[in-house]
Amino acid sequence: MAKEPLFNVRSVDDVMVIEIVGDLDVSTSPRFRVKLESLIRFGHQKIVVNLKKVHMIDSTGVGSLVYGLKMIDPMVGDLKLAELSPQHTNVFTALELDRVFSIFPTEDLAVSSFLSDGATMH
Repeated sequence: MAKEPLFNVRSVDDVMVIEIVGDLDVSTSPRFRVKLESLIRFGHQKIVVNLKKVHMIDSTGVGSLVYGLKMIDPMVGDLKLAELSPQHTNVFTALELDRVFSIFPTEDLAVSSFLSDGATMH
């Protein structure tokens, strides 16, 4: 039986960081969507999803990330990805999702990019 993932949420200034530990797949994506919806509905529009400790992402997991991105007002914020494994980076590139998401090699760079964005753009 697969272990349930952890969604560690913390704030860095006005940026919410969600660190996922475990898989992001058909069985865990609904909980992740609820977490994202909750943050966004409470006014958090700047979100970094740290994928460093994610072992596997399936199409449902990718769909959850896209869902979260579409919920955010692009004039106010963004959903950025950080610390993808080389395998996940290859998948996101092959699917051209690197054109949809801002992807950063480290969480610190993703968070600091909000400070330098001014107007948040992809």
